[in-house]
Amino acid sequence: MDNIRETRYKREDGTYDISLEVKDSAYFNVFDNADTTSGKEFLRDYLKSNADDARYADISVNHNKGRRIVSIKAKLDYEGNMHTSYDNRRKLY
Repeated sequence: MDNIRETRYKREDGTYDISLEVKDSAYFNVFDNADTTSGKEFLRDYLKSNADDARYADISVNHNKGRRIVSIKAKLDYEGNMHTSYDNRRKLY
């Protein structure tokens, strides 16, 4: 899926909050519902396609019908992973 807007916020404890936004028409071409199950699959595939080894938790999905956007939010954790900084996100190890 193309045209995904990503925003990350690094917390003091080293974890990140991530927010992904995608047009609802593109999202619903792949998924039937905007729910936690599809959001988890979307996030997993997004991280994998960007060679990002984060572990994710606390996934929430929101469909804003007025803006025609689906938002997926989650907490990312890299502790114990090979990821050491956001700059390395697109590198393969």
